[in-house]
Amino acid sequence: MTPNPFLTKTFVSVWSKYFNAKKRIYNFNSIKDVSFYKALNIPLYCNIGKNITNGMSYQIAKQENDFKGRAFLIYDVPSYFNLKELKHNNLKRFKVKQYKGFLTDLQDFESYDAFAKKQFKSNTRYKFRRNIQRLETCFNIHYNIYNEAMDKAQYDVIMKGFKNLLTKRFNELQKSNDILETWEYYYDLIYKMLKKKCALLITITNNDKPIGVSLSFLSNTTMFYAVTSFDTDYYRFNLGHTTIIKLFQWCFDNGYTIYDFSKGEYEYKNRWTNHEYVYENHIIYDSKNIIASTLAKYIKLKYELKQYLRDKNVNDKYVKLKFLLKGKKPKTTRRTFKIEKHKQEKATNGLQLIDLSNIDYAFLKPIVYDELYKSPEHILNIKIYKYNSVEDETYYVKGKKNNFTITFS
Repeated sequence: MTPNPFLTKTFVSVWSKYFNAKKRIYNFNSIKDVSFYKALNIPLYCNIGKNITNGMSYQIAKQENDFKGRAFLIYDVPSYFNLKELKHNNLKRFKVKQYKGFLTDLQDFESYDAFAKKQFKSNTRYKFRRNIQRLETCFNIHYNIYNEAMDKAQYDVIMKGFKNLLTKRFNELQKSNDILETWEYYYDLIYKMLKKKCALLITITNNDKPIGVSLSFLSNTTMFYAVTSFDTDYYRFNLGHTTIIKLFQWCFDNGYTIYDFSKGEYEYKNRWTNHEYVYENHIIYDSKNIIASTLAKYIKLKYELKQYLRDKNVNDKYVKLKFLLKGKKPKTTRRTFKIEKHKQEKATNGLQLIDLSNIDYAFLKPIVYDELYKSPEHILNIKIYKYNSVEDETYYVKGKKNNFTITFS
């Protein structure tokens, strides 16, 4: 992998600033490219970036011997990197399988359309086009891709919107999120990686407000997916698929041949990818040193156990428990409602005209947007009125195509 964005000086310096402050960074001639930090007071050295990279690579130099008496742990080495076999008399290696990874190999296709024709049936391609068309019909949508230095004020707006989307999404999922918990690190890292053209941000905005943001990292020919978040109010418009389409089109326009969806098995990855691989933890050690050898065997057993527990879904339960232990409020149950369509417009005399952008009426957005998806028209055509009733809570939605009431029980 040349150059690997997670081996760059920028990545190493920023990660070290936040997670290895004031501690020494180690480099070894015997294990080239990777920088390490020392774990506690034992002869174990872990890669800078630990387990929050999207793929580590390295090279072994046979003629060097500065590994003596040491063990090394390199997290998240994708099997498709096809690193050379370790041929060394004293330096040995364990490979421990961890997560399943997914990627899309684009090199056999001339364009996104050629790829989509091969990957999806015609009705699926039609649905993707329909989603985009309806989104753009209903809202003032703009797509922007940033992969170079950008204005700091503009960056701040994007990242503020990104953080809000992530917060909203993970509160709904009742899960903690490592990115939110280390937000200052990502805020600093992404800005600096953009300057080096080692990162890419894509935004979908409605009236300049981010409703979808996705972060990826870049090598010369590979785009590494990192994190994406969307405003769930727009769930019917499938912003996730639209984002992937825009990113794939960018890959074809800029000579990128691999889109790496990273670890984690989700339905959308199964639809978009054409290759699977495995993330491995590589444990490299001096086989002639009893302390290093024993340490390496212990680490191997540790990660084999972690993978066993992960296979039993213990990890997912832990994430939810962690969310609750931090005192975060569980998601509220969505209120039940019914929608009644009307052939004729209803009188609005005496009704209260409300502003959908008012936070007090935010709960109406996914309902209204869902109806707009079914019967597309621009949101500016829509007016919403509230009935003043003590018996139930009812809203009247009036547009050029849409004419219905929403009643909450």
